Amino acid sequence: MDAKSVKAYRESLGILPFFRPAPRKQVLPIGHDLRPYKPLFGYVSDQEIAQLAGVDLDLVQDVREGLGFEPVLPLPGSTTPDPVPDFHGPLLGYESLFATLTPTEISRRTGVPYPVIVQRCAFLGIQPYKRVSVASRYDHLLGKVPDALVAKLAGVSRASIGARRKRLSAQAKAEL
Repeated sequence: MDAKSVKAYRESLGILPFFRPAPRKQVLPIGHDLRPYKPLFGYVSDQEIAQLAGVDLDLVQDVREGLGFEPVLPLPGSTTPDPVPDFHGPLLGYESLFATLTPTEISRRTGVPYPVIVQRCAFLGIQPYKRVSVASRYDHLLGKVPDALVAKLAGVSRASIGARRKRLSAQAKAEL
């Protein structure tokens, strides 16, 4: 059958002519500065993508809008606690370290007994510092975004993100 006879047959049945839609225009052509970071759009704030890619925030916003994604609020970062001034006296002078070191680390550095440091935290009404993984801020991206991009965002190795993803998925399965 030739094209004319197919066209005539379709018209006789009242079928609309077949047409192909125009190929979709790529918003991020090959070699674009933001192309490697495309999976992050819709999950990560424009500010973080711009910082990671080393481009202007306006460019990231334009690309995000071109891809049809809504803006994402920045993740709450690690808030820096208010600095505590050091007090002078016996077994004092280490209070400024409460914001950056655990009580155990302070005890090792200053020689002040651990219970004294914990009691001083309680007296000043300060929660003792607790180390938290930088990668834990991006746990919501695991399984949605490639591990290499999550690792780049968190500033850790790809292998550590892969291990974290596996550990969290195993924990989720164990809870079910």
